Amino acid sequence: MRLIFLILICFTLHPAYSQKSKKQIETYYLFNSNWEPCSLDSAVYLSFAKKINDTIYQTYNYHFDGPLISVETYRDENYSTLNGFIAYYDKEGRIDSSGYTKNAKRDKTWYFYTDTFSIILQKDYEDGQLIRTVDLVAKRKEDALKEKIPDGFEEVEKEADFKGGINSWIKYLQKNIQFPKRAETLNKSGQVMIGFVVDTDGSTKEIFIVKSVELSLDKEAWRLIEESPKWQPAVQKGKNVKAYRRQPISFANY
Repeated sequence: MRLIFLILICFTLHPAYSQKSKKQIETYYLFNSNWEPCSLDSAVYLSFAKKINDTIYQTYNYHFDGPLISVETYRDENYSTLNGFIAYYDKEGRIDSSGYTKNAKRDKTWYFYTDTFSIILQKDYEDGQLIRTVDLVAKRKEDALKEKIPDGFEEVEKEADFKGGINSWIKYLQKNIQFPKRAETLNKSGQVMIGFVVDTDGSTKEIFIVKSVELSLDKEAWRLIEESPKWQPAVQKGKNVKAYRRQPISFANY
Protein backbone atom coordinates (compact mmCIF):
# COMPACT_ATOMS: atom_id res chain seq x y z
CA MET A 1 0.00 0.00 0.00
CA ARG A 2 1.35 3.41 -0.96
CA LEU A 3 -0.09 6.60 0.56
CA ILE A 4 -0.36 9.70 -1.57
CA PHE A 5 -1.88 12.86 -0.17
CA LEU A 6 -2.39 16.36 -1.43
CA ILE A 7 -2.27 19.45 0.74
CA LEU A 8 -3.89 22.58 -0.68
CA ILE A 9 -3.50 26.13 0.52
CA CYS A 10 -5.87 27.35 3.23
CA PHE A 11 -8.83 29.39 2.08
CA THR A 12 -9.51 33.16 3.24
CA LEU A 13 -27.21 4.58 21.10
CA HIS A 14 -25.76 1.03 21.46
CA PRO A 15 -22.15 1.11 22.61
CA ALA A 16 -19.51 -0.60 20.52
CA TYR A 17 -16.42 0.63 22.37
CA SER A 18 -14.95 3.69 24.08
CA GLN A 19 -11.73 5.50 23.32
CA LYS A 20 -10.06 7.57 26.02
CA SER A 21 -7.76 10.52 25.32
CA LYS A 22 -6.25 13.29 27.40
CA LYS A 23 -9.20 15.53 26.53
CA GLN A 24 -12.28 13.35 26.37
CA ILE A 25 -13.86 9.93 26.13
CA GLU A 26 -15.49 8.91 22.85
CA THR A 27 -18.15 6.20 22.81
CA TYR A 28 -19.14 4.53 19.53
CA TYR A 29 -22.57 3.21 18.52
CA LEU A 30 -23.82 1.04 15.65
CA PHE A 31 -27.29 1.28 14.07
CA ASN A 32 -29.21 -0.58 11.37
CA SER A 33 -31.19 1.06 8.56
CA ASN A 34 -33.98 1.98 11.02
CA TRP A 35 -31.53 3.62 13.43
CA GLU A 36 -31.95 0.75 15.88
CA PRO A 37 -28.94 -0.54 17.86
CA CYS A 38 -27.34 -3.48 16.09
CA SER A 39 -24.23 -5.61 15.69
CA LEU A 40 -21.34 -4.89 13.34
CA ASP A 41 -22.55 -7.21 10.57
CA SER A 42 -25.84 -5.30 10.13
CA ALA A 43 -24.57 -1.75 10.74
CA VAL A 44 -25.69 0.94 8.30
CA TYR A 45 -24.96 3.96 10.48
CA LEU A 46 -22.21 4.77 12.95
CA SER A 47 -22.22 7.45 15.65
CA PHE A 48 -19.72 8.54 18.21
CA ALA A 49 -20.50 10.61 21.28
CA LYS A 50 -18.02 12.66 23.26
CA LYS A 51 -18.12 14.77 26.38
CA ILE A 52 -16.53 18.18 25.85
CA ASN A 53 -17.20 19.38 29.39
CA ASP A 54 -19.93 19.09 32.03
CA THR A 55 -22.43 21.06 29.92
CA ILE A 56 -21.42 20.19 26.35
CA TYR A 57 -21.90 16.71 24.85
CA GLN A 58 -21.67 16.06 21.10
CA THR A 59 -22.62 13.29 18.68
CA TYR A 60 -21.27 12.80 15.16
CA ASN A 61 -23.59 10.66 13.03
CA TYR A 62 -22.14 8.86 9.98
CA HIS A 63 -23.02 6.45 7.24
CA PHE A 64 -21.14 3.36 8.41
CA ASP A 65 -18.63 3.43 5.55
CA GLY A 66 -19.33 6.91 4.23
CA PRO A 67 -19.64 10.59 5.06
CA LEU A 68 -21.04 12.54 7.96
CA ILE A 69 -24.80 13.04 8.27
CA SER A 70 -25.05 15.46 11.19
CA VAL A 71 -23.34 16.96 14.21
CA GLU A 72 -25.48 17.56 17.28
CA THR A 73 -24.66 19.25 20.58
CA TYR A 74 -26.50 18.55 23.84
CA ARG A 75 -26.40 20.05 27.30
CA ASP A 76 -26.82 16.79 29.23
CA GLU A 77 -25.05 13.45 29.45
CA ASN A 78 -28.23 11.63 28.38
CA TYR A 79 -28.10 13.44 25.02
CA SER A 80 -31.74 14.45 25.39
CA THR A 81 -31.76 18.26 24.98
CA LEU A 82 -30.16 19.93 21.98
CA ASN A 83 -28.15 22.95 23.08
CA GLY A 84 -25.28 24.32 21.00
CA PHE A 85 -23.74 23.84 17.57
CA ILE A 86 -25.66 21.82 14.96
CA ALA A 87 -24.65 20.95 11.40
CA TYR A 88 -26.34 18.93 8.65
CA TYR A 89 -24.66 17.43 5.58
CA ASP A 90 -25.88 16.31 2.16
CA LYS A 91 -25.48 12.77 0.81
CA GLU A 92 -22.01 13.63 -0.54
CA GLY A 93 -20.83 14.81 2.88
CA ARG A 94 -20.92 18.54 2.06
CA ILE A 95 -22.14 20.87 4.77
CA ASP A 96 -25.71 21.96 4.01
CA SER A 97 -26.63 24.10 7.01
CA SER A 98 -25.28 24.96 10.45
CA GLY A 99 -26.28 27.01 13.45
CA TYR A 100 -27.10 26.88 17.14
CA THR A 101 -29.86 25.71 19.41
CA LYS A 102 -30.78 26.75 22.92
CA ASN A 103 -33.00 24.47 25.00
CA ALA A 104 -33.86 22.47 21.86
CA LYS A 105 -34.92 25.58 19.90
CA ARG A 106 -33.08 27.28 17.07
CA ASP A 107 -31.17 30.30 18.31
CA LYS A 108 -28.80 32.95 16.97
CA THR A 109 -27.57 32.69 13.37
CA TRP A 110 -28.03 29.75 10.99
CA TYR A 111 -26.17 29.55 7.68
CA PHE A 112 -27.16 27.66 4.52
CA TYR A 113 -24.55 26.58 1.97
CA THR A 114 -24.19 25.74 -1.72
CA ASP A 115 -22.46 22.53 -2.84
CA THR A 116 -19.29 24.64 -3.31
CA PHE A 117 -19.46 25.73 0.36
CA SER A 118 -20.52 29.33 -0.29
CA ILE A 119 -23.01 30.70 2.22
CA ILE A 120 -26.11 31.84 0.36
CA LEU A 121 -28.67 32.35 3.12
CA GLN A 122 -28.62 33.55 6.71
CA LYS A 123 -31.48 33.09 9.16
CA ASP A 124 -31.48 34.66 12.62
CA TYR A 125 -33.50 33.08 15.41
CA GLU A 126 -34.42 34.03 18.96
CA ASP A 127 -35.90 31.40 21.27
CA GLY A 128 -37.03 29.34 18.28
CA GLN A 129 -38.61 32.24 16.41
CA LEU A 130 -37.28 33.37 13.04
CA ILE A 131 -36.59 37.10 13.30
CA ARG A 132 -34.62 37.82 10.11
CA THR A 133 -33.71 36.22 6.77
CA VAL A 134 -30.85 37.59 4.69
CA ASP A 135 -30.17 36.69 1.05
CA LEU A 136 -26.37 36.84 1.21
CA VAL A 137 -25.91 36.61 -2.56
CA ALA A 138 -27.97 39.77 -3.04
CA LYS A 139 -26.29 41.42 -0.06
CA ARG A 140 -22.79 40.76 -1.40
CA LYS A 141 -23.74 42.29 -4.75
CA GLU A 142 -25.21 45.31 -3.00
CA ASP A 143 -22.16 45.73 -0.77
CA ALA A 144 -19.84 45.43 -3.76
CA LEU A 145 -21.69 48.23 -5.56
CA LYS A 146 -21.37 50.38 -2.43
CA GLU A 147 -17.74 49.24 -1.93
CA LYS A 148 -18.80 48.18 1.53
CA ILE A 149 -17.37 45.23 3.48
CA PRO A 150 -20.17 42.72 4.26
CA ASP A 151 -21.34 42.39 7.85
CA GLY A 152 -19.30 39.95 9.88
CA PHE A 153 -16.05 40.70 8.02
CA GLU A 154 -13.26 43.14 8.64
CA GLU A 155 -10.39 44.52 6.60
CA VAL A 156 -7.26 43.27 8.26
CA GLU A 157 -3.81 44.84 8.30
CA LYS A 158 -2.20 41.42 8.48
CA GLU A 159 -3.72 38.04 7.62
CA ALA A 160 -3.24 35.04 9.88
CA ASP A 161 -0.21 33.06 8.75
CA PHE A 162 1.56 29.89 9.82
CA LYS A 163 5.05 30.60 11.17
CA GLY A 164 7.44 30.16 8.27
CA GLY A 165 4.70 30.66 5.69
CA ILE A 166 2.81 28.27 3.47
CA ASN A 167 5.85 26.07 2.81
CA SER A 168 6.27 25.44 6.55
CA TRP A 169 2.56 24.68 6.85
CA ILE A 170 2.75 22.12 4.05
CA LYS A 171 5.84 20.55 5.63
CA TYR A 172 4.00 20.24 8.95
CA LEU A 173 1.05 18.49 7.28
CA GLN A 174 3.25 16.21 5.17
CA LYS A 175 5.36 15.19 8.16
CA ASN A 176 2.43 14.44 10.45
CA ILE A 177 -0.32 13.02 8.24
CA GLN A 178 -1.19 9.34 8.63
CA PHE A 179 -3.50 7.16 6.55
CA PRO A 180 -5.98 5.53 8.97
CA LYS A 181 -6.21 1.75 9.09
CA ARG A 182 -10.03 1.86 8.92
CA ALA A 183 -10.00 3.87 5.68
CA GLU A 184 -7.42 1.48 4.23
CA THR A 185 -9.58 -1.53 5.13
CA LEU A 186 -12.68 0.10 3.62
CA ASN A 187 -10.66 1.24 0.59
CA LYS A 188 -11.81 4.80 1.18
CA SER A 189 -10.09 7.95 -0.09
CA GLY A 190 -11.02 11.52 -0.96
CA GLN A 191 -10.72 15.12 0.13
CA VAL A 192 -11.74 16.29 3.60
CA MET A 193 -12.33 20.00 4.13
CA ILE A 194 -11.83 21.36 7.66
CA GLY A 195 -12.93 24.80 8.82
CA PHE A 196 -11.26 26.42 11.80
CA VAL A 197 -10.43 29.67 13.55
CA VAL A 198 -6.95 31.03 14.14
CA ASP A 199 -7.53 32.62 17.53
CA THR A 200 -5.95 35.80 18.87
CA ASP A 201 -3.21 33.76 20.56
CA GLY A 202 -2.45 31.85 17.34
CA SER A 203 -4.08 28.58 18.42
CA THR A 204 -6.50 26.67 16.17
CA LYS A 205 -10.03 26.52 17.60
CA GLU A 206 -13.71 26.15 16.64
CA ILE A 207 -12.84 23.28 14.30
CA PHE A 208 -15.65 21.82 12.19
CA ILE A 209 -16.04 19.59 9.15
CA VAL A 210 -16.98 21.36 5.93
CA LYS A 211 -16.67 18.33 3.63
CA SER A 212 -16.72 14.80 5.04
CA VAL A 213 -15.48 11.59 3.42
CA GLU A 214 -15.46 8.88 6.10
CA LEU A 215 -15.07 8.77 9.88
CA SER A 216 -11.37 7.91 10.16
CA LEU A 217 -10.26 10.26 7.37
CA ASP A 218 -12.30 13.09 8.90
CA LYS A 219 -10.75 12.45 12.30
CA GLU A 220 -7.22 12.40 10.88
CA ALA A 221 -7.76 15.72 9.08
CA TRP A 222 -9.28 17.15 12.28
CA ARG A 223 -6.28 15.93 14.32
CA LEU A 224 -3.81 17.67 12.03
CA ILE A 225 -5.56 21.00 12.53
CA GLU A 226 -6.16 20.50 16.26
CA GLU A 227 -2.51 19.61 16.94
CA SER A 228 -1.11 22.36 14.74
CA PRO A 229 1.65 24.53 16.21
CA LYS A 230 0.52 28.08 16.85
CA TRP A 231 0.01 30.46 13.96
CA GLN A 232 0.77 34.16 13.77
CA PRO A 233 -2.69 35.73 14.34
CA ALA A 234 -4.37 38.26 12.08
CA VAL A 235 -4.02 41.90 13.07
CA GLN A 236 -6.71 44.59 12.79
CA LYS A 237 -6.17 48.17 14.03
CA GLY A 238 -3.06 47.12 15.86
CA LYS A 239 -4.77 44.28 17.75
CA ASN A 240 -4.85 40.53 17.22
CA VAL A 241 -8.20 39.31 15.85
CA LYS A 242 -9.73 35.95 14.98
CA ALA A 243 -9.36 34.68 11.42
CA TYR A 244 -11.40 31.95 9.73
CA ARG A 245 -9.70 29.39 7.52
CA ARG A 246 -10.62 26.32 5.47
CA GLN A 247 -8.09 23.57 4.83
CA PRO A 248 -8.66 20.83 2.23
CA ILE A 249 -6.63 17.65 2.71
CA SER A 250 -6.80 14.89 0.11
CA PHE A 251 -6.08 11.23 0.83
CA ALA A 252 -5.44 8.63 -1.89
CA ASN A 253 -4.84 4.96 -1.13
CA TYR A 254 -2.97 3.01 -3.84
